[in-house]
Amino acid sequence: MIEKTRIVVVDDHALLRAGLVRALALDPLIEIVGEGGSAMEAIELARIHEPDLILLDISMPGNGIEAARAIRELPSPPRVVMLTVSGDDDDVMGAVRAGAAGYILKGASAQDIIMAVTSVKAGGSFISPELALRLLSSNAQVQADPLSRLSEIEKSILRLISDGLTIRKVSEQLELADKAVEAHVTNILKKINATNPVGPEAIATQAWSELESSVKLH
Repeated sequence: MIEKTRIVVVDDHALLRAGLVRALALDPLIEIVGEGGSAMEAIELARIHEPDLILLDISMPGNGIEAARAIRELPSPPRVVMLTVSGDDDDVMGAVRAGAAGYILKGASAQDIIMAVTSVKAGGSFISPELALRLLSSNAQVQADPLSRLSEIEKSILRLISDGLTIRKVSEQLELADKAVEAHVTNILKKINATNPVGPEAIATQAWSELESSVKLH
C-alpha cells in the first residue's frame, strides 16, 4: 500500500488556506494533518504531527521564514515549501537560507501546487515557473560557469528565455509541451545551484544574463 504524503498547511488568510487544502485534496495520495495561521502554530503543528511536508505563508504573523528556520531544527523536520504573493529576491534568498525546498507564488494552479509537493516530497525542489522565468532572465552574473552541467535542450531553453521569450513561446519554438519546458527550467535552477560555489542563496540574488565576461547569452 502506497503511503500518503502527510502535509500541514499554515496561512493566516483562512480563505486562501481553504483553497490550498481543496487543491491538495485533489490528489488521493495527499493527507492534510493540520492547519494553522501563524508562525507559532506552524512550529507546534510540525512538532506534534511530524508531517512529511509543511506549506508556510512567508508573510504570516510571526514571520514564515523564521518559522521555517525553527522547523528545520526540529528532531524530525518536514520538508518546507514557502507560499507568497511576492517574487522579491530578498524573500527568496531568506526562504532558501531558512532551509525551504520549494517556493510557490500564491495563485498557482492546483496542478502546480501538487507538482511542487510531489517534487519536494521526493527529495527534489520546486520554484514557481513565473518566478523561475524572472530569475533566469534577470541581468546578473554568476560566479561559476554552469553550462557544462546543462544538456543541449536546457542550453537552448536558457538562451531563448534570456532573449525574452515566454515559456509558451519557448514551447512553440522547440516543439515541447509547456509543462516540459517548466520542468527543464526547474532543473536548470537546480544545476546552477549545484555548481555555484557561493551556495543556494545565489540562485535568488544573482540569476544571470551572462555566464562570464566572454560568454554572452544574448
